[in-house]
Amino acid sequence: MWLPIVRRVALILLLLIGLAQDASAAGGSRSSLGLRAVLIENNQAVRLTWRRLSSRATPKATIVRNRLSVAGRTQGRREIRVSGRANAYVDRPGVGTFRYRLYRPGLLRSSRLVGSVTLSILSGQGTPVPSASPTATATATATAIGSATPTIPPTPTATPNNGGSGGAGSPPNVPTNFSVQNRSSSERTETIMVSIPFAQGAFTSTASLGVQGHSTAWRVLQRWADNSIRIAQAQFSDTLAPSSNNTYSVVQGVSPILGAFAPNAWVAQMVGALSVGAEVRDLFGVAYRGFISGTPEIVFSTPLTLGLRYHVYHRAAPGTGIGRDYLTSTFYLTLFRDSPAILVDWIIGNDYLGADEPNGSSDPNLYALGAVDVGAVRFLVRGAPLVAPYRPAQEAIEAAELTPDGYSAYRVMQQDYIDDGQTRRYRFALGMIPSNAPQLDREKWQNSIAAMVNEPLYPLASLATWRATDALGLLGGPIQGPSDALARAQNEYGSFAGNVNNFGTWGPHGDIKATATTGTPRNTPLSPALAHALQGNYPLLINMLEQAAWAQAMRPYHLWQLQVPDTGPLFLWDMPPVNATYPYRSPQSLGRRAFLSSDPYSVYRTLIPTGFGQRAHQWTPYDVEHWSTDLLFDYYMLSGDAWALEELRVLGQCLKGLMKLEPNYYTGHIQTVRSEGWTMQSFAQVYQATSDTSIKNFALARLYQIIDPQRMQSHQSRALSEQGSYAGTGWPTPHAFIMPWQHGSVLYGFLGAHRFFQDPLLFRIAEDVAYTVQYSWISNYQDPFFGFVTNGLRYYVPTSYNGQPVAANYFDTPYGVHFGDSPLGGAHSFLIGGLQILSQQSADPVVRGLASYYGGILLGATLSNNDRWDKWHYVLPQTVVP
Repeated sequence: MWLPIVRRVALILLLLIGLAQDASAAGGSRSSLGLRAVLIENNQAVRLTWRRLSSRATPKATIVRNRLSVAGRTQGRREIRVSGRANAYVDRPGVGTFRYRLYRPGLLRSSRLVGSVTLSILSGQGTPVPSASPTATATATATAIGSATPTIPPTPTATPNNGGSGGAGSPPNVPTNFSVQNRSSSERTETIMVSIPFAQGAFTSTASLGVQGHSTAWRVLQRWADNSIRIAQAQFSDTLAPSSNNTYSVVQGVSPILGAFAPNAWVAQMVGALSVGAEVRDLFGVAYRGFISGTPEIVFSTPLTLGLRYHVYHRAAPGTGIGRDYLTSTFYLTLFRDSPAILVDWIIGNDYLGADEPNGSSDPNLYALGAVDVGAVRFLVRGAPLVAPYRPAQEAIEAAELTPDGYSAYRVMQQDYIDDGQTRRYRFALGMIPSNAPQLDREKWQNSIAAMVNEPLYPLASLATWRATDALGLLGGPIQGPSDALARAQNEYGSFAGNVNNFGTWGPHGDIKATATTGTPRNTPLSPALAHALQGNYPLLINMLEQAAWAQAMRPYHLWQLQVPDTGPLFLWDMPPVNATYPYRSPQSLGRRAFLSSDPYSVYRTLIPTGFGQRAHQWTPYDVEHWSTDLLFDYYMLSGDAWALEELRVLGQCLKGLMKLEPNYYTGHIQTVRSEGWTMQSFAQVYQATSDTSIKNFALARLYQIIDPQRMQSHQSRALSEQGSYAGTGWPTPHAFIMPWQHGSVLYGFLGAHRFFQDPLLFRIAEDVAYTVQYSWISNYQDPFFGFVTNGLRYYVPTSYNGQPVAANYFDTPYGVHFGDSPLGGAHSFLIGGLQILSQQSADPVVRGLASYYGGILLGATLSNNDRWDKWHYVLPQTVVP
């Protein structure tokens, strides 16, 4: 249900005074005159005060057109009855009190400022009176979406904006600039939301910050360890010319918009007729529906935007179908004060949490459904004059069909299946544009809303701003791009967008379905699409990041409201925790083990493939060695997307369920180097995004209880961990070995976590990587394949044979040296960025020297264009690569 501004059907006023008789009504006086106005619909009383403005006041281009009829006089005051509609520019809206500037129409639609009016609501309930423009907001309607007996959620209290001047201000110490490209061929008016980075310690509050020349609201997304602002989303409304590139600056010394959100007048007027939901049909033709209703969860709120979330279950008519709910829908609604648009992000899902012992609970979330067939899945909407699906061709969203009960139904799946733990995300823009609005206003907002889905804005702070603040990712960056960065970025996006195999219902969307793909393509200190967008000044690449992040919805790790305690019988090595391939890893199955012995829903599973790697449309969850939240973290950092934040929260819980602390679990012991490195990076990312201290505390508990006691502190290599016999080495068994290149993940993960957890042990372990590289180095070696190798790094390094310690060169003579792809390239480049950061930050002169020496050899004397485009070079310090 809808989040109102006051109570159900409450507060619609729209007056007001065209003042064709302004001189006679006010007697020409500049003093305030007490007036009383009564809405014609139901006689709601409002108090109205009018005063004449100075003739030197600067008018705004708004025309007032309304008709008034004088109803009589009372104690020298006029009582007026509104019998038409009015346009008014809202100057300072607030709780119960609204101030307007009013204009008198003239010839050829010109206008003249004639006065201002202040309204105070006294009592009663209003009935919507059509407004001619979304800026003509006297009040806002609050009515339930799609509910005959709505439950009204708590009302946010609107307050005056306390300035929001958007004046000239002055630049902050670090110049902060960003650009917004309108790729649409139409003019558009939109609320722009852009993530602004700040240097550590620069600001603890946004109270004096704004976008120069624009009234600005703020939403803080991340903070530094000292609680200063790291990234905040600036929100402001602007009109962008067709095919334009617009630049803006953030300044200090201005007043941002304050107070709570109030919905747009058109949205408020029409929301009572709006109904949003979804329908799933099984293979027997039974329809299961779920609609937005009840009290929503507020996921974010500013004076300009409001984010709501609804989680619903689809149900069939009584006595039909499976006899229970059938899949879920989660709806994220974004509303705007200055636009009559509602963005609906819809997640169709099989995300039941489940429970082994639900104990008769009526909560449907505790009863897992398992992988199921779907005959068809449709998005349903009624009461929105304009509905625009996002990327309909790429996402296989079919044209709308009208249902018998008046819904526009958009089919997104047919004769398909959704696996256990799997979901799918779609977006629709709803235009709440009244049919009786003036034609020019209608066209303006139709064009603007169409542009939101056809050519979305990707505002992006400049590369110089990100580098100067050092606020990107966990470790800053990226470095300046290659000389041909723009052409590379364009080609990269063209390859992504032009590959038809990328898309469709279950396509990879720029990601890789199998997370354990060789070469760790899913692991990086910074998402390549984001880095390249900045390096090439090509914001369209953010669309590639967005789609790869959205694709995480398809990975089968989704368990609604998952909360994992630090200890206990839930072991999330596989997702879902118990399945036909690995049924007994986790003592707690969240209700799934029952399906293996007696499946009550087997007739609803006819389309489910069998065989390892075939389930979930080939999407895999994250394994311990390739864990990654990079895409979601970087996307959330840029967008503030509420769904991405929830995904990060769930993955943080999944990670707690995977990296167990108890020794009776496999991961209750130290894991491979890259496992500990990449999961530590993820712990830091999830904590940064969610501010959930339990994630930080769990990561530090693992650090002190498992990693530090079990790492190879006494070995000369100081490696994090070693691995047992592996045929790929070619050595006789039993043997143990280390892989120095995997310690690149320790540098990125532990240095990144240290930056925000502020625990010195994290940094000390990262420092040991310098010794690991030194131990594994080889010089002046004659190799049968590479020839004379002046400097190289071993790929595999033996640590023991037959239970006895051996030197790094123990197997060199009979078996040769394993260099990997090359003595200094390939996987060894994983170490480049981290070693250089270590060389700049360590207080230990030995560590600084080792990191600088070996990191310098791996880096090389000069950087090629390919090097600058390579992900392992993104976070090189500016002192190393200006």
